[in-house]
Amino acid sequence: MVARVLLTCVLFFAVTCATSEKVAAEDPQPIAIRHWPGGGVTLETNWGIHLGLGIDASAEKQLESTLDFKLDSLKGGESVLLSRAPNTDKVTSSRDENSKPKTNQVLATRKNDDHPTTVFIDGMALLFFSNTPGEEHFKQREGASDKVSQLPTAITIFGDKIDAAACQKIAASYKPVLMVVPRSITKVGDAEVEAVPHNTVAFSSVKLKTEKTKFVSLGDKTYEMSDELKELFAKKETACNASQKFFAELSVEQMNFKPDNGTHTPRWNPEHMMGRELVFFSQIYNAVDPMIPIMDLNPKQMPKDYEFAHPDWTGAEEAKQMQRVAAFTRRFAYLLDEMDLDTKAKGSRFWTPRALLKQMERHYSEHTANVKKKMELPGWPEK
Repeated sequence: MVARVLLTCVLFFAVTCATSEKVAAEDPQPIAIRHWPGGGVTLETNWGIHLGLGIDASAEKQLESTLDFKLDSLKGGESVLLSRAPNTDKVTSSRDENSKPKTNQVLATRKNDDHPTTVFIDGMALLFFSNTPGEEHFKQREGASDKVSQLPTAITIFGDKIDAAACQKIAASYKPVLMVVPRSITKVGDAEVEAVPHNTVAFSSVKLKTEKTKFVSLGDKTYEMSDELKELFAKKETACNASQKFFAELSVEQMNFKPDNGTHTPRWNPEHMMGRELVFFSQIYNAVDPMIPIMDLNPKQMPKDYEFAHPDWTGAEEAKQMQRVAAFTRRFAYLLDEMDLDTKAKGSRFWTPRALLKQMERHYSEHTANVKKKMELPGWPEK
C-alpha cells in the first residue's frame, strides 16, 4: 500500500505537459459564453470578472456569481474599462479606453446604435448583435483594419430578431472563429449549427487548425453532472475551500517566509496546488475542445529553483487564485461528460478523472497541513 502511494506521488509530480500549446501566466485564458432563460447571455473570465447582457431578474437568480457589469447599460459612444487589481476585492470601472486590456481587465464599448456591443478580453474580441446592422455598417466593414479585425473574434446573436440569412451576412463580414446563434437556427449557409445541450461554450485566442467559423446554439440550462461526478467535485472543492480559508489569513511576509530548514516558502504551496489542478484539467479539456489551451503555471519543484510568481500577493489573493482555478475546472466540467471515470482520460499521460479528483482532494489537504507546521518554526513572522 505504501509503495502504491509513493508511486502515485512520484507520477503526480513527474507528469509534465507534452505539448507546445502551453500558455504562461500572462497569456490569454479561455472565457465562458453562457446562455440563460429569457435569452440573456453572460461572459465569465478566468480572472473572475462576470458580465451580463439581457439578463432578467429570473435568470439573474440562477447565476453562480453576481454580475460585475451589465452591458445593457452601455449607450452609443460609451466605453468602460473594468479592472480588479490583485489584493483587492472590488471590480472598479473607468471610462479610459485601454487599447489592450490586461488579464485582470475587460474593455466594453459600443460605437453607436448600428454597431454591436463589443468586449475585449485577453487578446479576444466578443461581439453581441441584437439587430441586423444596416447596409452602411457592412460597407464600413470592407477592408476594416480596426481592433476587432485584428483579433480572434466570437459573435453572439442576442435575441431572436436575426435570422439565418442575416447571421450568414454578419459571419461573412466579420469572419469570426465562433458564432453563437439562436436555437431556432440549424444551418447558416452551408454550415451546420452544433446544438449544444447545455448553456456554455468556451472561447479563447488559441489558433485552431481550421479557419472556418464554428456555429453553435446553446441551451439555457447549466450542465448537470452525474451524482458520482458531483460527489467527487464536492469533496475536491471542500478541501480546496478549506485551504483557501487558511491561506487567506496570511500576510505577504508570512507567505514569503523562508524556513531555515531549507523547505519551501508558504507561497510555493498554493502556487503548486492551483498549478497542478490547472495543468492536469486543462490537458484533459484541451483534448476534447482545443479552444481551451493547456495552461501550465506550475512553479519550479525544488526550493532552490523556485521564484515567486507574485511576491506582493497576500495570502488572500493566492486563495482567490485557487478559487479561480477551481471555478475554471467546474465551469468547463461538461467536457468530462460521458467519460469513463476509471479510464485514463484523453489528453492525460496518467490520470483517470476519478483518480485526479481524489488526488486533488488529498493534495490540498496535505500542502495546507505542511504550511501549518511552518508556523511553528523559528522566525515565523507575526501578522
